[in-house]
Parts: sequence; structure tokens; C-alpha cells
Amino acid sequence: MDTTNPTEPVETETIVHTLGKTIIQMEAITKRFGELVALDTVSLEVQRGEVLMIIGPSGSGKSTLLRCINYMEVPTSGRVTVDGIDMSRRRVNINKVREEVGMVFQRFELFPHLTVLENVTLAQRIVRKRKSGDAGEVAHDLLRKVGIPEKANNYPAQLSGGQQQRVAIARALAMQPKIMLFDEPTSALDPEMIKEVLDVMLELAREGMTMVVVSHEMGFARAAANRVVFMDQGRIVEMGEPDQVFDQPQHERTQLFLSKILH
Repeated sequence: MDTTNPTEPVETETIVHTLGKTIIQMEAITKRFGELVALDTVSLEVQRGEVLMIIGPSGSGKSTLLRCINYMEVPTSGRVTVDGIDMSRRRVNINKVREEVGMVFQRFELFPHLTVLENVTLAQRIVRKRKSGDAGEVAHDLLRKVGIPEKANNYPAQLSGGQQQRVAIARALAMQPKIMLFDEPTSALDPEMIKEVLDVMLELAREGMTMVVVSHEMGFARAAANRVVFMDQGRIVEMGEPDQVFDQPQHERTQLFLSKILH
């Protein structure tokens, strides 16, 4: 769980979203790891341009749900549709779908032997088949966007945690994805570094990026999320607008969870 005060506001003005048609649809998703049921018949839709926040205790299935969207985890049963493509169909090119879904992890997953610029251009050149010059131009633009253009020639070990996570976001954005998935993107950061990452995510929300975020950053949720999903024991217990879920939770389990983190 993040170490920041979750009640601290990230932004005073709520972001207004323009939503489109459904871009992610999960239908009765179950995921088992042996005897463990990580997800239990979960159904969920995400609209184009929506920011969806997923919260819940450790082991509730949040990260598993996120990983089932791009089939990093293959559901035991149920169906996931991403931008109209049924991921369960045998002939679907999963890697082509993943090119449209950026993912940012708790750990930064940068290549330590490559510079920041090389980290951001690598997949562009290999997957998107961009020429080095074009990939470099995209990378420099994105490093300016995330606020660290001067770090292009540094190696990951020379960066702070917040800077490394911003490089990871730039790397994901370089593929020009339709969807961004964030799995606890600030939980490995020192408190003073969290805001710089959340600021980048807020800007993406303002620009209309479709985002599914697993986090306990309640200030971000209030400022940027359309909906908040609370999960427990592999199920969606409650879902609604941030103010409703945080201020007037309907389910006793949600109330208990929030009473421990909203203080």
C-alpha cells in the first residue's frame, strides 16, 4: 500500500471526461491458480476515454484483473474483448492487441544497460518498425512531456524512482497505445516522488487517455477517475463515482476497508 496520505488532494478541479463506446469488456472472468480463485466471475466494462480506478486489500484480485485485460494472465473462463477483439479466439494475435495496450508496473522494468533514450526507442524500432531518427524524435517529445528531457542520456541507475517511473510511462506512450494500464505505479516510490508521477497521469487523463489504474491514491481518484471499483476476494464488491464510493460507501466491506485508509 502507498505510504502517502490518501486523503491529500492531488488536484482541486475534477477532470471532465468525454466518453466513447466500450473499449474493454470483461464477461464473467474467472482466474484460478491451482485451488486459489483469484478472480470469481468478474464482469466489467470500460468506456473509451474513461479513467477507472481499482482499489481493495492485498490479494483481492486487482492486479490479476489488470493482467487479464491484455492476457498477461489468461483467464480460466470468461471472455475479454479489447477494442472489439475477442482475446479468447484462437487465431487472435495477442501481441498485436498488446501493442495497443500500454502497461506501467509497480517496478519500473527498465533495461539497466540502456540509456533512457534507448529504453524509450527500443520497442518503437523493433515492434513499430520506426526508423531510429523517428523513434528518437518521439522519445524526446515524450521525455519533455513527462518532464525529464535532460535525462535522455542517463542510465536508469542514475535516476530517482520517480524519474524512472516517468521513463516507464514515456516508454509505454511511445507505442501510441489506445489504453494505459497502471499497476500500483507509485507504491515503490518515496512519498516526495509520488506527486511527480501522479501529475503525469493526471495530464494523460485530461488528454482523454483510457486508463485502468490499480492504486490507493485516493486524491488521484477524486481528481481523475470516472469510476472507482472496490474488490475483495476476487469479486467486485462496489462500484461508483469516486465521491459516492469514498464518502457514502454502500457495502459494509467497503466501509471497513476505507475506514482503515481514509484517516
